[in-house]
Amino acid sequence: MISSLFVNKCHRYLACFCLMAGMVSCSDDGDTLAPLSLTDPMEMYADGKSFMEDELQLKVNGGNLDDSYVTFQPVEGDTTQLLMTVANLMPGHDAQALVRVTSGSGQVTFEGSSDGLYYMPYDLEVTGVYRGADAESEQLLQAECTFTMKHAIIERSYEYHFNDRCLYVSAWSEAEQPGLEGYSKDFVQSVLDKIRLRIAQKFTDAKLVFHADGTFTMWLKPVGQSDYEEWMTPRYWIDGQSMYWLFTQEQRDRFCEQWLGPLNATSSYLFRIVNTSETFYELNLMFWGTREKFDWTISNPWRYYALEMFMKGQWMENLTDEERHEMELFSEVLNNVEDPSHWMSWLILICSETLAD
Repeated sequence: MISSLFVNKCHRYLACFCLMAGMVSCSDDGDTLAPLSLTDPMEMYADGKSFMEDELQLKVNGGNLDDSYVTFQPVEGDTTQLLMTVANLMPGHDAQALVRVTSGSGQVTFEGSSDGLYYMPYDLEVTGVYRGADAESEQLLQAECTFTMKHAIIERSYEYHFNDRCLYVSAWSEAEQPGLEGYSKDFVQSVLDKIRLRIAQKFTDAKLVFHADGTFTMWLKPVGQSDYEEWMTPRYWIDGQSMYWLFTQEQRDRFCEQWLGPLNATSSYLFRIVNTSETFYELNLMFWGTREKFDWTISNPWRYYALEMFMKGQWMENLTDEERHEMELFSEVLNNVEDPSHWMSWLILICSETLAD
């Protein structure tokens, strides 16, 4: 009986073995499933590829960013990462992030941030997926970004008091000026004091607050009022010690009318036009910003275009002959420089005082 049971088990084991051998034999005849095909991340940057229009679905801080395109570049020595560039994240200005890529069947997922890149004035976090073209659809890049500006000035309030000395000569020319008695720096400073006092007859104070979303708000305090009135909220960008104020056409017109002068041919030199689907006008500044202070000036040579407009603006109205002559001499002194493009050619700062938290 034991022997019979043993034989029956052997027969069953032998049958199973034959069945498995037959399956292996069939597999050897070419019925093996094809290995999984992974999408190569190289597709994302081959031939200088740019993703735009119908190939791109891009969100920044929850909203669609339509006027943009995205590119990728390989990172030397690291095939797991790509350098992603989001063009026109802020009008005329790009943002970058290092993203780690993971290949899948028909797609590449990626995620990363601006951390690890040389100093950037922003934090950018990215997640997304690239889907390669197939018989049914074209290639598509989908990405979601979280973007914030980063600097000590963010969400600080900076006040400018026109009844106090808020306009300063910080650097000046030593050139002699015909018709001017005394030191040219002292003369220019005295005229600046008169200009701010004329402004104070209409507005006693101004205030700036820079926000993390890349916008900043301007407030003005009309004479006789205790509270500020919100004036406008343009956009801005930081690059080292340079700052760029980005105005819509309406904002540019209001800014010129209030502070500089009538729009004319000079305006086109002062404001660089940012070529996006919506027109923006960019004013180039230099700034010195901390949590306590935000001092700024229009960069050269644009400072001289602003001076030309100012000499035709509202702050020249209702002047006496003596005051008008003084302003004309003021303009001549400022223009009497060897190189108007040098950043220190008559560096006039608008200086702030920080509000308490």
